[in-house]
Amino acid sequence: MPTSGGNSDCAPAANQPMTITAKLKKVSFGTIISLIIPLLLFWIILMFRIPYSVTFHFSNYSFGFFVIVFLIYYAFLHLKGNLGLLAAFGLTMALLASALSYKWTSGFSDNFLIGGLLPYKDAKNYYLGASLILQGLPIEKAVQAVERPLFPGFLASILMITSQNLKIAVAIIVQFVGIGLYLSARQIHNSMGALSAGLYSTFMYFYIQPLIGYTLSELLGFMLGCFAFLLIWHVSHDLKWFNFILGLMTLLMAVSARAGAFFIFPMLMIWAGWIFRGENRFSMKAAALTFVIILVGYFFMNTIYPQLLGIPSGSAFGNFSYALYGQVRGGTGWHSAIEELGTRNPDLVYRAAFQFFLEHPISLLIGFAKSYRDFFLPGGPSIFPFRFHSWQDWPGFVLWMGAMVLLIRGTIQLLKNIRSNPVSMLVSGFIGVILSIPFLPPIDGGSRFYASTMPFFFIIPAVGLSRLGKERLQNFTSTDELFISRPLFIILITLTLIVPIGIYFLRQKPTYTMPSCTTGQTPFALEIQQGSYINLVREASECGLVPEVCLSDFEKNNTEKAMDDYYQKLLLLTKGKDTDVRIIPAVDLINQEFHYFFISHGNISDNPLPQLVTGCAVEIMTENQSIYQVESIFPIK
Repeated sequence: MPTSGGNSDCAPAANQPMTITAKLKKVSFGTIISLIIPLLLFWIILMFRIPYSVTFHFSNYSFGFFVIVFLIYYAFLHLKGNLGLLAAFGLTMALLASALSYKWTSGFSDNFLIGGLLPYKDAKNYYLGASLILQGLPIEKAVQAVERPLFPGFLASILMITSQNLKIAVAIIVQFVGIGLYLSARQIHNSMGALSAGLYSTFMYFYIQPLIGYTLSELLGFMLGCFAFLLIWHVSHDLKWFNFILGLMTLLMAVSARAGAFFIFPMLMIWAGWIFRGENRFSMKAAALTFVIILVGYFFMNTIYPQLLGIPSGSAFGNFSYALYGQVRGGTGWHSAIEELGTRNPDLVYRAAFQFFLEHPISLLIGFAKSYRDFFLPGGPSIFPFRFHSWQDWPGFVLWMGAMVLLIRGTIQLLKNIRSNPVSMLVSGFIGVILSIPFLPPIDGGSRFYASTMPFFFIIPAVGLSRLGKERLQNFTSTDELFISRPLFIILITLTLIVPIGIYFLRQKPTYTMPSCTTGQTPFALEIQQGSYINLVREASECGLVPEVCLSDFEKNNTEKAMDDYYQKLLLLTKGKDTDVRIIPAVDLINQEFHYFFISHGNISDNPLPQLVTGCAVEIMTENQSIYQVESIFPIK
């Protein structure tokens, strides 16, 4: 029995921890190359203009593609040694890079993205929050950034590192996602085999695939969730409080960045009392200590941290009130609060929800039941990627049935081995996700709410493809992934919690001279950064890879142009010009408001370096956005 308490089916004595020096000696040149080549492959794919008719398949779910990805993952994970590392890690990087390549070459535009690169609507607010942090300004004008400030802070750190190059920053975030996905899958491969790891990797890829290329908080939640899963998994083997605290903090960051299955924390608190029980049946001391760690971490990340960025107290997670109102109304969705109450004040929404619950308590149970239905059954809000609308889509139905069978079988296998520390951790995490479903109704955002805890769910059907005998349980954990990824934990925590605060307090505001504008024009000042704009280009031979977006592709691959007046006005303005145009999303330093600056090619400076400019513009209002049509522009020397 380990001296730190608890029972483990692993055998620590036979696998004594290696020193850092010994581990460094163990890492061969071949292993290093096998790690570096996939990382380089990711960037090589993004450098070239691959026809988006090819990469389209990497950005969308289909029955055939799902099966192909699963079979290739299984084949590559089945390979031994560095060859297996190179193949499986390389596949992960290639899949994610290809999904991002589609956005960059197609000019794809929708509710969250303009021209394959620029943030729009919800994504715009996160980018606005990051931009305000970089200017040393409070981010309270960015709605989503105020409610979930960790991602804007992380994005600000990445933008600072890349000289505010949005294109490179997005790519770095996607690569972090791939690293987290692969490392968590590698741990499953070591303990349960290639088949289980292949299914887990495939599920995780198709879960995050629709979000690739966006500046949305789900990406940070997903990557942190993968790393937290890996850390906490190792705690079940080594029973080290340091790793447990680090894992809890990482998971708290994940759930705070993208509000998720928060009931996982009380379940992990109970689990801590179990594994650190020593000779007792349960350790109240360990459970209480875990509770304190969670409470302190939550308080810092969701109360102190926002205030350090100039956000008023009580603003975080204010949108939860809308979800709760929709649930007590019988699962009507968060929009019903705004439509029926006519307010965005969380306090008023909470009061109305409580009053309605007192009058109609059964309605809340109906909302809960609808949440479980939407979560598990196939369809748009489902946690599974399979889609079918009629019996002609029977392949999707077959895959869904198979996933449900594996989910049930995996649950049964885990319950049979519940006394094992690693197994009890998986059960605790899974129960935490299931208990959270009624409070994260899929009708409000589909499966996006669960990004931070997806490893704790998709591991269950992966277990369904494995046999958890005693031999498996004795080799349930490997220390290699922890050694490789621990520096990444520290880097992510630093970039998310520490660097943004330093940027906010140390950033010096740019100086400029107010331009003189004619009547009807508005003066502005903004910083133009490389890779943080798109050029809408008429000549097809000179475009096809952001920031050079073909105007024809921009119009063709736009999902919202028929209903969004912003896109309608943007296309009308662009077609009315004889030259190419540039779209820049930026904060006007004069009024500290966010706008999309519309600049004709004749006014674009040839200076490739980041620069501060002033000028005059005519503001064009649309329903949700503001376009600044630039009439004159003056670089500041």
